[in-house]
Order: sequence, then structure tokens, then C-alpha cells
Amino acid sequence: MALPEPSIGLLVLLARHGIRDVVGPRAGRHRLTVQQFWALYWLLHQPGLAPGELAAAMLLDPPAGSRLVSELAKRKLVEARPDRADRRRARLFLSEKGEPLARRVAEDAARYHAESLRGMEPAEVEALRSGLRKLIDNLAELAGAPAQPAAARRNGRGARAG
Repeated sequence: MALPEPSIGLLVLLARHGIRDVVGPRAGRHRLTVQQFWALYWLLHQPGLAPGELAAAMLLDPPAGSRLVSELAKRKLVEARPDRADRRRARLFLSEKGEPLARRVAEDAARYHAESLRGMEPAEVEALRSGLRKLIDNLAELAGAPAQPAAARRNGRGARAG
């Protein structure tokens, strides 16, 4: 008897492990954790996020997001500036030291994305994104939980998953 096709869940899990195994060493070459790698990537592309917005975009809970921002600030890679509209709120920006590193991270991330999708036609990539979004929404509904934030679904990447 032939083995059944691997389940979607197993394939997603294998992809997640593959992403971790590829992104971890790339982040390490920059002396960053995977979360720090993706945080710099996000702040390069969306400067001025509030710490909570960055955490939500990266699918982190508030305490984990706070620790991440604190570590990046301690390394002088990001700086928090007061929000012009609401002085109680901080906005995150890459520092003078952080911006060149974030640019190198973005170049590495672009290579990673291209390499990981090698051999796939644009229509296949879009079908994969669309199918995964539906899967995420269906699973959230089954769990009785809200689906992933719209920004993360639209961008198709969360920092922890690459």
C-alpha cells in the first residue's frame, strides 16, 4: 500500500523548519537573532512604527516585542523618538549605526526570498500565498481566534516565519 500524500500541516511545518534553518545562519552572519534580523528589515521598509505596531507586524506578543526593541536600542541599532502627534507614544527609527546594517539585511532577505522561490512561476507564488491566507483564516476561525493581522497577511511575511 502506498503512503498517503503528506498533509498540508506537515508541509507547512517542514517549510517553517526550512525557513528557520536558512534564515538563522543568515541572521547570525550579521550578529543578529532571527527576530532582530526581521525587525531591522521591517524598520527599513516602514520607519516610524510604534513598538506595539512592530511587535504585531512580527507576530510577537507585547513583552517579546518590548524585549526585542530594548535589545536593538541597547546595541544602538534603533532609536525611539517621541511621536509628534502623541508625546506619550514612541516611534522607532533605524539609527546611524543601524541603517547600513538594515540595508545589508534587506539585501540578504531579498536573496533568501528569491532563492527560496526558485523554480516557481509568479502565478504559483501568488497561488501559494492565496492558499496559505485561506488556510490561516480557516484555522483561526476553527480555533475561535482572530486571523493574523491584515498587514501581515497582505505582506505575506511575519518575521518569525520569514
